[in-house]
Amino acid sequence: MKMYKKSRKNMASTGSKLGKITLTVSLLFFGISCTTLAQQPVEKRTITINMGASELLPADLIIFNVNVNAEGKTPEEAFELHKKRESLLASLLKDLNIKDENIDYEPVRMNRRQVSGNRYASNEKPEYVTATNQSVSITFEDFSLYEKIQLTLIENEFDSFNGQFSSTKIDEGKEKALISAIEAAKQRAELIAKTSGVELGNVSTIHYSDHQIGVPRKAQAMEMMSRASSDASMMDFSQKVEIQASVNISYFIE
Repeated sequence: MKMYKKSRKNMASTGSKLGKITLTVSLLFFGISCTTLAQQPVEKRTITINMGASELLPADLIIFNVNVNAEGKTPEEAFELHKKRESLLASLLKDLNIKDENIDYEPVRMNRRQVSGNRYASNEKPEYVTATNQSVSITFEDFSLYEKIQLTLIENEFDSFNGQFSSTKIDEGKEKALISAIEAAKQRAELIAKTSGVELGNVSTIHYSDHQIGVPRKAQAMEMMSRASSDASMMDFSQKVEIQASVNISYFIE
């Protein structure tokens, strides 16, 4: 019996020592964890600004897009008609002295589609046609060519074409619009920082994009050319191409 009591006493003493050791080790790990967290740098705060700007450029180019297409009951018939129209367009561009570098085109695409009948009905034979399609883009500076090209295409049964204004100074406009957007974003960030009682730091991140507006804006001062009213045309009015740039900039605040 005495030995049993002594054994229980020894076990209690041993458990107490183990508890102290475990507690000491736990406190040690906790102290290391706190020290590590304290050494980590605090993430800097930022101000993020989204800003856009635009630049108006004189429209001195026209980009004319033509869709050369044809349709026939057989692939041979469709392709033959397509080549005839493609040849006519090529001859027209040569006659107008359009340079090779101002002509972009894609290869001819052909597809077949059903126009009548049920392909799944055993007693009814479906009918198909073959259609062709080819995109051609022409760029020129002489606005008088616009009407000539359109009239020739209409007379030869072309049914899909359109034009849009552009400018030879697109790259310059993109740069100016981007600079304006960045400067405006910085001014806005400085105003916010000053009003908030903080100091604006360096740039953290920056993202930007630029593009041309599809519908050109008219010039603020439009001048009609001195022609007779019978010769008047919308091409007599000067046009502007709008280039837009947008930025997303994050600044550190200190």
